[in-house]
Amino acid sequence: MIVGTAGHIDHGKTSLVRRLTGIDTDRLPEEKQRGMTIDLGFAHIELEGVGQVGIVDVPGHERFVRNMVAGATGIDLVLLVIAADDGIMPQTREHLNIIGLLGIASGIVALSKVDLVDAERVAVVTMEIRALLGQTLLASAPIVPVSSESGAGMDTLKRELTRCLSTLRSKSEAWPFWMAVDRAFVVRGFGAVVTGTIASGRVARDATLRLLPGGQTVRVRGIQIHGHPAESAVAGNRCALNLAGVDKESLGRGMVVCDPGLNHVAGTLDAQVTLAPDLAKTPKSHSRVRFHSGTAETMARLQWLEPTAPEPGGSGLAQLRLDSALPLLFGQRYILRDETAQRTIGGGVVLDAFAERRGARLPQRIERLRRLSTLDADESLSVCLEARGADGWLVTELAEQLAEAPQQLEQRFARRGDVLRELVEGTAWIGLRGAVDALLPKLVAATAAHLSDRPRDTAVALATLHAMVCRRLDLRIFRSLLNRLVAAGALELTSDGVRPVGHRQNFSPADIALANRLEELLAHRGKPPPKLEELARETRLPVARVRRFLGELERSGRMVRLTEGVYVTRKDLELWREAAHVCLGLHERMTVAQFRDHVGVGRGLAIMILERFDQEGVTRRIGDARVAATGTHQRAGQ
Repeated sequence: MIVGTAGHIDHGKTSLVRRLTGIDTDRLPEEKQRGMTIDLGFAHIELEGVGQVGIVDVPGHERFVRNMVAGATGIDLVLLVIAADDGIMPQTREHLNIIGLLGIASGIVALSKVDLVDAERVAVVTMEIRALLGQTLLASAPIVPVSSESGAGMDTLKRELTRCLSTLRSKSEAWPFWMAVDRAFVVRGFGAVVTGTIASGRVARDATLRLLPGGQTVRVRGIQIHGHPAESAVAGNRCALNLAGVDKESLGRGMVVCDPGLNHVAGTLDAQVTLAPDLAKTPKSHSRVRFHSGTAETMARLQWLEPTAPEPGGSGLAQLRLDSALPLLFGQRYILRDETAQRTIGGGVVLDAFAERRGARLPQRIERLRRLSTLDADESLSVCLEARGADGWLVTELAEQLAEAPQQLEQRFARRGDVLRELVEGTAWIGLRGAVDALLPKLVAATAAHLSDRPRDTAVALATLHAMVCRRLDLRIFRSLLNRLVAAGALELTSDGVRPVGHRQNFSPADIALANRLEELLAHRGKPPPKLEELARETRLPVARVRRFLGELERSGRMVRLTEGVYVTRKDLELWREAAHVCLGLHERMTVAQFRDHVGVGRGLAIMILERFDQEGVTRRIGDARVAATGTHQRAGQ
């Protein structure tokens, strides 16, 4: 588990950690010189009954709140340090706000420097602290008077740490692995190393992970926990990962090392926003803010989604449009600060890291976000399934949407009777059974309606039907549903697409007259067939109309397209096919010239006809000649 410090500058956070653990967390020369914590520091302590506990020491100066936020992410318990001589100070309040906005509900107050004041002052500051905590998640946190100089209260503080940590639940190892990087460096002889606090999941040596942003996959060459080699690490551990397949220049604070099944970075997200209670006024829509999540930071634009924005201390739904896309998960906490980085505005929870900007204020979308804001696992799953309806989800896609492991989702599907699961080409898909059952008759009705409007079509192309009815449904699942309808006798598949059983083309009298005229124009008379432009002139129709109608006649069997823009009648092609059989009976190998002379066509047309016969399996080309395809020569000679 992880303990994180918080509190105003010079209230003794680093001295307290050093007294507890024997480790000086100020590692930078500048920190030593100035006597002030600037960046995150790390230590650990062994607590009886709890085990080894990591400690993250954060800076208290207002200029380094961004580093404080990075350190506070992922901690299980906060150690809020308040000096007895100063009492409550500005960063005491700001850090306390941040702790609450990050949802950290477990903590201890270390009332430090009690050796510098009398008992009356300790009592007064204790009362002030209790009043300050009264409306926060830490209202019942114990307050322990301590002195880093004399060691007074240290044993009591350790007992309280042990008691509080022993009541906390361990983080789940079943969720996908996720670790925000807070340090990246190179160790000579080992290569690139990143450190951080594991927020969820587990990692083992030689595992493959992904770096976000960027998406690069890396291999875990080695693991250390508090400086000691380990074969694996789990949620709640602070660890260092030695990574293979990446150089130091590609790494830095703000990145995430995660399960390779996670690949999304969010540029736009829908979220629940809680404003800081001491905020002077609510920021307006389109305000510029600083967005902090994990160890990452970027500028963003805040847009309220509900008609009325919340008052300070209240919560509301908003869309955040980030300047730089960041790796974010459903349920992840974040902090908002003002554009100048002088004060904390608020924070909240990511509800949809895949949000679209269009339709952000639609009532049904607002209702979905309200349901997601409960963070209830079963409710969130239902919201996502209902939102997609019959379009459903690939299980891997839904797992990333809900920040769960696919195997964990599969277990939950097994307990529900209202879902339909399909496995296509090794890919699992899930959808609401009722919505899928309702989609099937829609596919049949849309097919019939489309062909009713286009009576000369033989079928509806699968891509057309998919786009008309269920464009977001995975194509493999779409084909599976069509196969179900075909098996039930509701539709039939053809080379052109899908159609109701028994459907035939329907030509009007005017269509039949035009077909007859085109057939007359294309009938072979010893010269090349007329091109589309000539047919258009003869029929006084646009070229596109003639081309489309010839395609319809081809599907009806009256015309054949030899190549782009060149059509012949089916009657002529059948005559040339019989002629080819006869010619092949006379010649073991038939040349283009022999076929041309036999049927009385030009060389160009003869070549196109023979290439058509090659495609149909009537002939087979060998060099510059043709032979009968398997069995054809025998049939021609019978």
